Parts: sequence; C-alpha cells; structure tokens
Amino acid sequence: MIMPFSRTEAPGELRKLEQLCNSARLLYTEDALITTTSATAWLRANGVEVDDLSRKEHELLLKLRETVRNHLAGQERASELNKLAKILLASPRWSENGEPVLPPKRTAPFDTYLGECLALVFTSGLTGELDRLKVCRNQDCRWVFYDRSPAQNSVWCSMDLCGARQKMRTYRSRHAR
Repeated sequence: MIMPFSRTEAPGELRKLEQLCNSARLLYTEDALITTTSATAWLRANGVEVDDLSRKEHELLLKLRETVRNHLAGQERASELNKLAKILLASPRWSENGEPVLPPKRTAPFDTYLGECLALVFTSGLTGELDRLKVCRNQDCRWVFYDRSPAQNSVWCSMDLCGARQKMRTYRSRHAR
C-alpha cells in the first residue's frame, strides 16, 4: 500500500502489522478490507494465497486489524487480544534450533497469516520493538507508523498534515476565547 505520508515503512516483520492496520486509510475514507472480495484481493496482493473469504473470516480479519490498532494506541483491553489468541494461536513451542515459536492453530494460509500477525504483536511486545509502532493521535486518521525518532515521542503520522491540523485547532481555540 502506498503511504500517504512522508514516513518510511516499518522494518522487518513489523511491516506486516503496519500494512494490516493501514489497509484502512480513515482520513481518506478508504478501506481495502471493506468487503469480502476486496479483503481477499488485498490478502492476495500481500502474498497470502487465500480462497475467497467467508463472512466469518472477513469479520475475523477486521477484528484483528482493529484490535491491533487499538492495542498500539493503548486503547485495547487485554481480553480482546486473549480472545484472538485463543482462536488463532497454538501453545508456545521451541523450534529445532531452540528458538521460541508461537505457532498458528491452523495451517491454512489465511489462519497462518492471522496467527503470525498476532504472534508478532506478542513477540515484538516482549522485545520492546512494538513500542515504535504508533497510531496517529488524530482520531480521524489513526494511521499506523513506525517512530524512528531517538526519543520515540512522535504522535502524528505527519507534521505536515495531522500535526499541522491539530496545531491550527489549538491556535483557533486559544484565540476564540
């Protein structure tokens, strides 16, 4: 997906979460996952070899996207993540080379993709890398971006767009009094 803002993509595996969350460009009222057909096309374009999604699979995909976005924004209760983990993930294991693995419950491509995304939230949360994925503070935008700033204190997807709008709102509200 083309990013509408000046930020560069998240590195490595975090890019998968960023792309999932940003499949909806709320500021532009665009959602690549709006229908089962468009969601199937989006998954295929992102390398997930899926059959046409059922309504239930579509709802699960949307639930995962919004749960992850809310978690990144600090608005998600752990109960929603735990419900998804119960549906999507098997028990933790260790690979042949001794690395910990959080495998998906089912091995179909769709289930594997969802399980990998949720496992990534868990593992990158343990390493602290997930803290760099942020949600734009503009409630009309909520674009997910990777914060590369040394202090990790970015709050806007773009200072030229959302940051400038917020500064103008603040300025107008101060001067309206």
